[in-house]
Amino acid sequence: MKILVTGAKGFVGKNLCAQLKNIKDGKVRCYGDLIIECIYEYDLDSTPEQLDAWCKDCDFVFNLAGVNRPKNPEEFMKGNFGFATTLLNTLKSHKNNCPVMISSSIQATLAGRFGNSEYGRSKKAGEELMFEYGKETGALVLVY
Repeated sequence: MKILVTGAKGFVGKNLCAQLKNIKDGKVRCYGDLIIECIYEYDLDSTPEQLDAWCKDCDFVFNLAGVNRPKNPEEFMKGNFGFATTLLNTLKSHKNNCPVMISSSIQATLAGRFGNSEYGRSKKAGEELMFEYGKETGALVLVY
């Protein structure tokens, strides 16, 4: 299996990549017969060409990329919804309908104290984009 991890240098991303490497190297055997051939680690210093190549080749995507503490509130939508759009469009361009997991937030409910949150709106927009992508392509979409 070839796995693409976006946001690979963030807290969750780097820990996920470390565990995926342990599985790949045979150091962890509690995941059944999972065989990891390659781990593509995408982050801010990655190139659009890398994203394109990795989206063409991957069998599963963990989309952990996102913005949660920007200087400017408009960056929430650009970083969360905008990148998700780029990712899904790149997968579509290669007709790669592999499963995609996106990390979200309780703030995406837009309920209670989160009702007027730019961050929550950006996460909700990302979730809705993922669900539409799943309907359009038949890809399995997982929101956590």
